[in-house]
Amino acid sequence: MKITCDWLREYVDYDWHWPELVERLTKAGLELEGVVDMARQLEGVIVGHVLEVEAHPDADRLRVCRVDLTGDGRSGDASTIVCGAPNVAAGQRVPVITPGHELPDGTAIKRARIRGVESAGMICSELELGLSSNHHGILVLPEESSVGSPIDEILDSSDAFEIEITANRGDCLSVLGVAHEVAAIIGVQVTEPNLEYEEVSPSVEECINVIVEDPQLCQRYACTLTKGIKVEDSPEWLQKKLRDSGHRPINNVVDITNFVMLEYGQPLHAFDYDQILESTLIVRTAKSGETFTSLDGALHELKPPMLMITDPQRSIGIAGVMGGLNSEMTKSTKNVLLESATFNGINTRRTASTLKLRTEASLRFEKGLNPELAERALKRATALIHSIAGGEVRKGIYDVFPGKKDPVQIQFSLNS
Repeated sequence: MKITCDWLREYVDYDWHWPELVERLTKAGLELEGVVDMARQLEGVIVGHVLEVEAHPDADRLRVCRVDLTGDGRSGDASTIVCGAPNVAAGQRVPVITPGHELPDGTAIKRARIRGVESAGMICSELELGLSSNHHGILVLPEESSVGSPIDEILDSSDAFEIEITANRGDCLSVLGVAHEVAAIIGVQVTEPNLEYEEVSPSVEECINVIVEDPQLCQRYACTLTKGIKVEDSPEWLQKKLRDSGHRPINNVVDITNFVMLEYGQPLHAFDYDQILESTLIVRTAKSGETFTSLDGALHELKPPMLMITDPQRSIGIAGVMGGLNSEMTKSTKNVLLESATFNGINTRRTASTLKLRTEASLRFEKGLNPELAERALKRATALIHSIAGGEVRKGIYDVFPGKKDPVQIQFSLNS
């Protein structure tokens, strides 16, 4: 779990510098893997302005770019950089690491001749900068980025630390979980996120039906419905939060589900409501030999007791692991059904392992989640969707909670 110091401070007020923060959390029982000094990690990476892009004379998949690294805008003074990214284009502001420096993984950058063309540097992806796992293209910076400026000033990246989560501390697979740990150490209150949003009739229960066939494998299944949203890129603050935590921004709705998962530790999933046949969701075990195509495009052969999210005619998600291509969010999605559930940890782990599909969601489910967390995370994400993507939230929460129990009370003495 990668947590930035700036994000942590939004929930708990502490005045330690990160070395002291790491020391105190270690003494509290958390295993710290390391600290990321973002300014040092991005040393030598500056903002470049791509002036020209031409085909490489001797390689179909490479491009020869003329990149201004000083801000004078003159092509004659620009650097030549060979780039293989499919999304590089003239006019972009991009991160460029110059010769004589190293990427975060230790790769030294030197002037090099690539298929006969000399290249003076490298235009970087998020993966190469250590910002996320995205390697599908270069990172395109905001148009207002100042050419020649250090990239850490543009990204305004915060120092971060990595926590190795043991099986008994699943609560710390979230920023809020660590915030509560810090608050307990120094004796202060945590600032909880806003969960308020406007609702309109009809109720969500009039728009969807949910059937949980096996309450042992699905202890709780809750959802909200927001209609009339606009799927587009997330605001910069949200993209930055995800990048700093090692995640790739996708679109505003998916980014919100990932943000709240990191914030609360509760995985969420967004379905395109209009792709749910007969407006009915069924949580059931897989049938032997059933196949399913997940969001990553992989085809999986299923077997019981793998838990599936289905409509009356087909499966649309592997519970606690990954959704399906047949109900994913797209630019044309207007209505989003948001899922927040509590799935059996052991069954989720076995499913993910068998399918070789370990995800951030399955990692959290397999350590065991408090069912009470589902509603709080659902409200938080719904509030953010309403605020960022617009639309109208249907009244109430559809909540199937067969495993509901009275809260556990532990009595202890402050004097003991």
